[in-house]
Amino acid sequence: MRRDGDTVIFAPDCLAGRRILVTGASSGLGREAAVQMSRCGATIVLAGRSETRLGETRERLTGDHHQMVSADLSNADTADAMVKTTVAEGGPLHGVFYSAGESVLAPVRTTKTAQLEQVFGAGLFGAFGVARALSRKGALADGGSLAFMSSVSATRGRRGMAAYSATKAGIGGLVRSLAIELAPRGIRVNAIAAGAVVTAMHDEFAETVSEEMVNNYQDLHLLGFGRPEDIGYAAVFLMSDASRWITGQNLPVDGGYTAK
Repeated sequence: MRRDGDTVIFAPDCLAGRRILVTGASSGLGREAAVQMSRCGATIVLAGRSETRLGETRERLTGDHHQMVSADLSNADTADAMVKTTVAEGGPLHGVFYSAGESVLAPVRTTKTAQLEQVFGAGLFGAFGVARALSRKGALADGGSLAFMSSVSATRGRRGMAAYSATKAGIGGLVRSLAIELAPRGIRVNAIAAGAVVTAMHDEFAETVSEEMVNNYQDLHLLGFGRPEDIGYAAVFLMSDASRWITGQNLPVDGGYTAK
């Protein structure tokens, strides 16, 4: 078994023989999820906009035969085409972890259409395109797992987060309906509703507000801010047989944020 410090986390073969697509794999939570899944024996297809950064992710993966796909996930059609090509070249997928997306911090009164297109692009439209592609027979193996990256912002409002919250609320609706459509094939569909995790995106947010605001935000998380591996572990769980009776859910991984 693999160990994280002195704590046993997952057996190194719990995802063996599975081919898993990870979008947004060039950085942040997508990168960490890919790393954790590879340590559990999965063969990873890395998708993202930057081939250079995808290469950096691949260097961190355990095992061989991993692939990279340069992908524009800003709209449903290009995301659909990316999955179609990936399946045509390598065969059906056994799992998908969708982590692409961007955040905009702005009050509604100053939010521009271009900002809405940016946030809804990869964050929701691209997710729908991937879902559409995977709903076709032969794209995602029966009994497979599809997981989307979501946020506590889907159910908890905060100033300046209207566009981002709307995007993540859309993911919640997509997950529930898609779970019903794909259940006859034994395919599970879920989302991870994350609290604040310390990533480059989080650091960018912290630089735009006061230290007091950051501290107040951290206090809302009973266990403090999360680490990327906290999301990676949840992603492995949803891809594994341990989650075989879970579908249509938004799994909170939020350090206690939604407990208040």
